[in-house]
Amino acid sequence: MRFYKALILALVIIILLSATYVLFAPKAEKLVIRIGYQPSTHQIAEFIIVEKGWLIEEASKLGYEIEIEEYVFPSGPPEMESFMSGKLDVAYVGATPAIVEVSQALGKGAPLAKIVGSVNLAGSALVVRFDFNYTNPESLKGAKVGVFPPGSIQDTILKHWLKLNNLTYGPPESGADVSIVKGGPQELVEALAAKKVDAVLLPDPAPQILEAKGIGYIAVKSSEMWLNHPCCVLTISDKFISEHRDLAKLIVKLHIKAQKFINEHVNETIEIATKRLSKDWGYNESFVRMVVEKSLVEKVTDLIFPAELSQDTINGIMSYAQVLYELGNIPTLPSQSDLFDLSLYNEALAELGG
Repeated sequence: MRFYKALILALVIIILLSATYVLFAPKAEKLVIRIGYQPSTHQIAEFIIVEKGWLIEEASKLGYEIEIEEYVFPSGPPEMESFMSGKLDVAYVGATPAIVEVSQALGKGAPLAKIVGSVNLAGSALVVRFDFNYTNPESLKGAKVGVFPPGSIQDTILKHWLKLNNLTYGPPESGADVSIVKGGPQELVEALAAKKVDAVLLPDPAPQILEAKGIGYIAVKSSEMWLNHPCCVLTISDKFISEHRDLAKLIVKLHIKAQKFINEHVNETIEIATKRLSKDWGYNESFVRMVVEKSLVEKVTDLIFPAELSQDTINGIMSYAQVLYELGNIPTLPSQSDLFDLSLYNEALAELGG
């Protein structure tokens, strides 16, 4: 009898302790993280982090219950407009649109898109119609070239390259040597197919799509127009970093992990990218898988996924800032500390043993 009383007492104590823990244990902080990206093989790291559930799982260990909201943009400039208005916390985006955002936001109380990771190098190409006789930059005189809006990586590289080759540029009917037509990726693919433009400078997988559909061929790779140029970067709002530094550091760590995953698990990466891009582009998976393989395996545009944010990449991005300033795309020339949060990046790298 005494044994049963002791057992009942023990059970009551356990129940009371459990109830106390439930009532008074710290509750997970609920948080929505808004991530922007573009439908490109450049930004596969974002696809991997989300599709594999890494961020949700690891954030829970820090005491967060997070929800991820993804927003897809046709190119970097509209993505950074959304960022500047406070609608994004994290953005996978070209380095030049991030520079434009920071330059425009400085001193205005708007969020700053702090660069905290390298996403890719190179990975774009000038594709010309099969019936257009391209031999060298000079042969583009009188041509219409489609490209993303001003401030984008592709627009910056194109204008810088034309200038280096003593070619003037401007909108159609401007009388310039080369007429520039701006648009989004699908819009410009369709424009080249309809012969509304003679060439387009676009990021992967658009060049591979255009070749696969027999619309045009790669005439010049962006890495030949600007040697080993940086392209996309990982940016996080300075406000988000200030309010949730632990989460921001986690995002950087997971990004580095995803970059390594791309290089070490190519087949699985291709499948993840195929599913996401077939949805974003509206093409069937077998076609998208083929163009993704050309991008990641054949590397026809010299696409590289660095795990680390190197000094060479930092220097390249600062060169972009100078060119953007000279082109009149930014009102002020931002400093390295304006553009980067290297302390956050270095903390993340140190915790990974880098």
